[in-house]
This record gives sequence, structure tokens and C-alpha cells, in this order.
Amino acid sequence: MFVLKRDGTYVDYHARNPQLLFAPPTAFLGKTVRDVMPPPLAEVFMEAIERTCQGDDTVVIEYRLPLDKPTDFEARIVRAGEHHVITTVRDVTDLKHMKEVNRDLAGRLIASQEAERHRIARELHDGVSQRIAVMKMTLDFMAMHDDSPEARTRLEELSGAADGVLRDLHDVAHALHPVELEVTGLAAATEKLCRDLSKRASVNVRFTPRLATEDIDTDVALCLYRVAQEALRNVVQHSRAREAHVRLTEDSGHLTLEISDVGVGFDPERVDRSGLGLLSMRERVTLLGGQLTIHTRPRRGTRLSARVPMR
Repeated sequence: MFVLKRDGTYVDYHARNPQLLFAPPTAFLGKTVRDVMPPPLAEVFMEAIERTCQGDDTVVIEYRLPLDKPTDFEARIVRAGEHHVITTVRDVTDLKHMKEVNRDLAGRLIASQEAERHRIARELHDGVSQRIAVMKMTLDFMAMHDDSPEARTRLEELSGAADGVLRDLHDVAHALHPVELEVTGLAAATEKLCRDLSKRASVNVRFTPRLATEDIDTDVALCLYRVAQEALRNVVQHSRAREAHVRLTEDSGHLTLEISDVGVGFDPERVDRSGLGLLSMRERVTLLGGQLTIHTRPRRGTRLSARVPMR
């Protein structure tokens, strides 16, 4: 723990093992952050200290220092009076490594999931759907050549039922692997997703794209499409909203997907992180170096935003 003045001067400290400090106490007590820390990191700390002194929120900084080996730290800065702050620093190297291992595992699981979805979609389209189509053609042929009105009616009913199964299979295959995403691009595929949902559910989904280009990496496009799928599924199943708005915008080399509704909302503190598909969405966005944010309150609607680099 370190006590610093608002100008970044170290005035006191506590360390369980002073040997693990970046610099010995004699080298930093009475000195400023700019005197001790590497220049780029010093400016980050000074900005954080000023932000802490201007408000009551805790400011968290993650950074790396070149000790015996590169070591990752987390600093939590809180205000201590008008002109002082207390910084609590902990070594998070092992924790960060564990997160990276988990993220790598999550990436492999998501990739495997997408490959399996593609395989099942292809099997439904090329296998099951084709066999049912042949069955429907056979029923139609039998209905045309059967002299019994009762049998003809029954055969036509079975043909209609087969046609309904074909449509359902097409919808399932499309949800598993959206062909439009590869053929027409992210904006067109998302627009179709919104349009189809508006037809099937009691929610009117508006879509607003503001893209300067459709030259988007495949992984990025698939990530945002899956986030849109999951978020809109939550709108239909949980929000009780009659309208939703999907925005897809581009700025500064990033894409931002925002899904908002004016439904019942929820209390984020009472929803398990794995609930509502939030864990899946968060993992997908994090794997691409992006950020997922959710703004919601009970009876005040929900706004979910996913921002990822275009490449």
C-alpha cells in the first residue's frame, strides 16, 4: 500500500516484503511518480490520481513492470482526504496467466462449437431436408394419381406437413450457420435477422446500419452476429418489450453493435454472469480484444453494447 499526495509524491508505504518492491523505499519516499515510474506509466498513474481526487470512485489500473521477470500488477486507487490517495497494489501475474489460459480454452470451445454448428447445418440442408423433399414430391405425385378423394385429401395434408417441416429445418439450419453472413455481409445478415424476428415474434425490431465498408474480418462479423442473435433472443424471451432497436456503427477502426429495448430490464447484481447468454457473448467479444457493456435497471429497459476492432 502506498500513500501519495495529489501531485504524485510518495509519503508513506506498507509492504509485507520490501524486497519485492519495484524500487527501495529510499528511492521513492519523498519522490514523485514521475521520478520513479517509467514515463508512459507515470502519466497513466498521474491521470488516475487526479481522477480519483475529483470523485469518489475507485480507479483501477493494470500494468506490467520489468522486475526479475515481467510481472503484472493491479493498482486500486482511492481518495484519502482532499489532497491524498491510497494505492493498493497486488501481483496478478498468475491470475492473468490463468485468465489467458481460460481465454484460449474458451476460444477453442467457441471455434469447435461453430464448426459443429456448420456440420449440423450442412447435414440438415444436404441430408435431412433433401430426403423430406423427396418424400413431399412422392406424396404430391400420389395425390395427383389417386382416384380416391379421401386419400387424395390425406396425401395433400401430409405433403403440406412435410412442407412445414422443410421450412422449420431451413430456419434451424440458418440459425446454426447463417449463409447470408458469408454471401452478403454483416449488415445485410443482421438486417435479415431483425426482419425475420419481427415476423415471428411480437417484437418490432428496427435496424440502423452506419458502415463505411463491408470489408470485415470473418471472425469479427460472426462474433457480432452471434451477439445480436443472443441479445435479441433475450429481448423476446425476457424483456416483454414490443420494440427493439439494433444499431451497427463504425468508427476509429472499431465496430459497435448496440441492442436496446424499453422492456422490464433486470438487476445486473441478481443475474448470474452465466445467465441470459451473457457469458457466451462476453467471451466472444473478449476473445477479439473488444468490450461488452450492459446498461439496465428494473422497469427501465436494457441497452447492450459490443465494441470490437474491425481486424
